[in-house]
Amino acid sequence: MRAYTHIVGAVLFFVTFAYLTNLPDLLIGIFFAGWISVFPDIIDKITGKHRGIGHSIFWLIPFTIIGVWNFEIGVAMVIGFLSHILLDVMTTHGSPLLYPLRETAFVCFQRNRRVKTGTNQEKAVFLLILLFLIPILLFSTNIANFFERVEDENIVFATGLESSNSQKSSENTKNNFNFYFDIEDGVNKKITVQKVSENETTIMVTDIGK
Repeated sequence: MRAYTHIVGAVLFFVTFAYLTNLPDLLIGIFFAGWISVFPDIIDKITGKHRGIGHSIFWLIPFTIIGVWNFEIGVAMVIGFLSHILLDVMTTHGSPLLYPLRETAFVCFQRNRRVKTGTNQEKAVFLLILLFLIPILLFSTNIANFFERVEDENIVFATGLESSNSQKSSENTKNNFNFYFDIEDGVNKKITVQKVSENETTIMVTDIGK
């Protein structure tokens, strides 16, 4: 199968395993699983033999040893490699699991049911894997919770901004009052208005006289 199918397949298997076992360092594991998923084809391209030593099951030995040093990386490499082998045994030509001891390719399904590389069958397999991968990736990486938190923060910000604008509007509101006094004709009266603060004005009648 093509590299893109192997990569999404390896990531799906690793993310599922990591989600079920609560593995840390998910992103590092995704990187190594995706990289090792194309490792067999890279090795075969270097050696010049398609479906050769790169597809041998004996590569699990060094990958397992790496797992002793770093469990998460080792698991990701093993899953990435096994994912490649699993997808290849579903293809027309299969995979030589026991190479170089035995060059016979292992296959599954009858020949007319196997997937031919680069065809619409493989594209259908790719889309099916992607369909499963996206929701699992969202749950395992908490991306959905991240967007929910961002939305909640935006709501709080908008509410706070509205409250602040309302407060400023209230502070800037000017109130006009009309006062009516019944004063005898010919008599001079004096009223003093005192502003106590910026937010509150108190009218104090301090002197009424001639």
